[in-house]
Amino acid sequence: MLDLSRREFGGIVFGATALAAMPGCAAMPYNWGLGFQTPQDNLEGELQRISGRLPADLNGVLFRNGPAQFERDGVRLGHWFDGDGMIQRFAISDGKIRHRAKFVMTDKRRDEIKADRFLYSGFGFAPPNPKALKSANDLNAANTSVIKIGSEVWALWEGGSPWRVDGDSLATIGRKTFPGEVDGVPFSAHPKQGPDGEIWNFGGFGNRCVIWQLARDGALKNATLIELPSPSLMHDFAVTKNHVVLLMPPLLWSGGGASTLIDQYSWQADKPFQVLVMDKNDLSKRRLYELPAKYMFHMGNAWEDGDGVIRVDSFMFNDSRFATNTARELLQGQYSAPPESNLTMVTLYPDGRARLDALSGIGEFPRMDPRRVGHQHRYTYGISGSGVARWDWKTGRRSRYHYGADYWAEEPVFAPNPNRTGEDDGWVIATVLNTRKARTELSVFDARHIDAGPIATFACPYALPLGFHGIFAAA
Repeated sequence: MLDLSRREFGGIVFGATALAAMPGCAAMPYNWGLGFQTPQDNLEGELQRISGRLPADLNGVLFRNGPAQFERDGVRLGHWFDGDGMIQRFAISDGKIRHRAKFVMTDKRRDEIKADRFLYSGFGFAPPNPKALKSANDLNAANTSVIKIGSEVWALWEGGSPWRVDGDSLATIGRKTFPGEVDGVPFSAHPKQGPDGEIWNFGGFGNRCVIWQLARDGALKNATLIELPSPSLMHDFAVTKNHVVLLMPPLLWSGGGASTLIDQYSWQADKPFQVLVMDKNDLSKRRLYELPAKYMFHMGNAWEDGDGVIRVDSFMFNDSRFATNTARELLQGQYSAPPESNLTMVTLYPDGRARLDALSGIGEFPRMDPRRVGHQHRYTYGISGSGVARWDWKTGRRSRYHYGADYWAEEPVFAPNPNRTGEDDGWVIATVLNTRKARTELSVFDARHIDAGPIATFACPYALPLGFHGIFAAA
């Protein structure tokens, strides 16, 4: 169990929040600002079928999360990653899709509704006359990702606790509390749940990190504090059957009196990209690797072979401009083509050698069949420009469906076929903002034939804010 007092967290407010990208959109999408408008507090409606038919075996709920509060009292939020989280619920059954959305009623949101203004300095935005923080959870936006725990959905952020939400009504239940000294410790937005149901996660703060281990029902099994080789701003991590893998880009804490988190970090291209590998059964057993400077937000999966070689796939950028600049400009109505990233395999050898091998075709938001978490996979799915793509690690090829320049694609989610076990036996569910028709659409693809286009398309009766991450929970 974690041997750490709450006081030790006093100097670190929180880790990185919802990092996302939309690479490959060279031209400005029509009316793209629709994705950054604050919706009403509660949304509910049935989607209209536009084309095709839903597969008979596809039944369940797609949950998504993302920032949705962009203005208060005439003040425009200054960074995409700081908006209050709103959970989207797409219930798929009997050939129909119903949508429901609600804001997560965090302590931060309640305080700011009462004050009728933004109160706290966050990832990249500092309001006028910010209120002093008592804990990191004071500014927990619960806006990045979700995980399904029993009948609940946990809304996840980077620097504080999960927020518990009812999986049906989306009513906020309350902050998830853990026993003893780990309560309130950072719990990142990208936990990994393997086929056995066990959940691993990390929570970074400066040059230290907590490694979380939870049971399927969310009960705490262990939390271990480790020292990091550098104070990197991490957003995602990976697990194999036997190891925890932390990827640490050289976006490093540099101190100073900056009022926002991102301004306390600097991109240091002369420093290496570090990878820390730890044994799950004994986290003190570690190997450290160094690679040329790269930046990354998201990982797809990791696995190890019989020779002890570990492989991790991730979309890699040349620098951190999206987090430091582009995501600020978007909220101010300034559009510029985002930096490009390539799907890259990181190979880590037992003797300390490491290499990077990139596939062709830019993209982001890597996802794969969740039944393969921690085990070798062949296919990685993600966005590629204003479309959805599948990368084949065996052939090195990318297949892609392009919506068109007027669409803004969000992270696709893999939904396994409950009656088949092959890695590509399932569907890819993707939400996309149709900027011309001012509505969000949901597409379902056969995972084996992404380039053939959607097998079914449905339209919301409204446009939803552009979000980050989601999961599919089978019925």
